[in-house]
Amino acid sequence: RTTGGIKVIRSGTRGPVVGVHLVGDRVGELIGEAQLAVAWEALPDEVGRFIHAHPSQNEALGEAMLALAGTPLHAHR
Repeated sequence: RTTGGIKVIRSGTRGPVVGVHLVGDRVGELIGEAQLAVAWEALPDEVGRFIHAHPSQNEALGEAMLALAGTPLHAHR
């Protein structure tokens, strides 16, 4: 069982990703993609369209980006 969290910060309501907070085991595996999203000034929906394998921790970053873009694959109710 893996626990942790991802928080994605964007500029304004429609701007690019300006920061990513990662907490949990092995999140170092996700830092590269998070850094690229910030450095490229990517929009959350652009990063969400990257391939994120299932099941994997990498998928959590994709889900966080899609949720911020308003198009989550797996919404929690």
